[in-house]
Amino acid sequence: MLAKRDYALLFARYFVGVLFTFSGLIKVNDVRGFAYKLEEYFEVFYKHSGVPFHEIFGPWSVALAGAIAVFETGLAVFLILGYARRFTAWSLLLMILFFTFLTAYSAITRAVSDCGCFGEVIKLTPWQSFAKDVGLLGLIGYIFLKREELRPLVPHRWLPWIAWGSWAALAGLTTYFYLYLPAVDFLPYHEGQNLKKALEPGPAGVPLITDYVSTRLTDCGVNELEGRVILVVVQRLEKLTPAEVERLRAFLSNLPPGLKVVGVTASPKEERQRWPQEKGLPGLCFAPQDQTVLKALLRSSAGALYLENGIIRKKWPWRRLPAGPEAHRWFASS
Repeated sequence: MLAKRDYALLFARYFVGVLFTFSGLIKVNDVRGFAYKLEEYFEVFYKHSGVPFHEIFGPWSVALAGAIAVFETGLAVFLILGYARRFTAWSLLLMILFFTFLTAYSAITRAVSDCGCFGEVIKLTPWQSFAKDVGLLGLIGYIFLKREELRPLVPHRWLPWIAWGSWAALAGLTTYFYLYLPAVDFLPYHEGQNLKKALEPGPAGVPLITDYVSTRLTDCGVNELEGRVILVVVQRLEKLTPAEVERLRAFLSNLPPGLKVVGVTASPKEERQRWPQEKGLPGLCFAPQDQTVLKALLRSSAGALYLENGIIRKKWPWRRLPAGPEAHRWFASS
């Protein structure tokens, strides 16, 4: 006689598996954004405990973010496949206990406005995040108790290949999106966004983008919302590597005529004035911009945006900046 199926276990298994896959892939897609959220937590823990979490873990935030994203998504694949049942059940239980602690801490202290569980896709309040994790804790607790009853989804001989192959693929995707840009841009400054309209008050009287400061309002005096403009984005000029500087110089020196060029950075005024002269780019003016806005403009330490009458047509991280004939071909076809 066939054993009766535990439909509660089936529901818990696939619901948790799909939700963790969704959450993990969002982090894989935007690993820099997840790293920024971790840095926010490190700062909060430091302020509340005095332990310098930001100094200890801050330099490793991207590596930690990538490892967590891959591990979370890989566990979801393991759960759905029914592979390594004990390891998967224990890991999920420990992970959700940790996440529940974090969301409870955020909700009680009000120190972090959003847990970053679903990146920029779904924004949850701290209490909503905590309620979500409590519900998941119940489902994962049931999976943990019934872990020996998890049946493989595919034949045993294929399980290791699919399971570990998925982790390798996830690690590769995470690295790629870190080096370049997210495959899907959920940020307010995405390609196709009309900055003119986004800066105008909406139906509620609040602009879609509230923190952006136009370069026409600074010493640069360039209206990047009119005509064809290259907006150079550099988080900190003093932290650019020689490779980044060289790529940026090659890009700017090969631009076709008729393009306005202006930069934005969080570096202090003295650095903004000195840096272009020292790097052989005397005509480039950098306007001040908040670090948070720069991170939302471009998920890269440096790069550029191409705007046409305020519409973002293209975003390049510094590794993908076109130069030489490639730049001429791109702008000729745009």
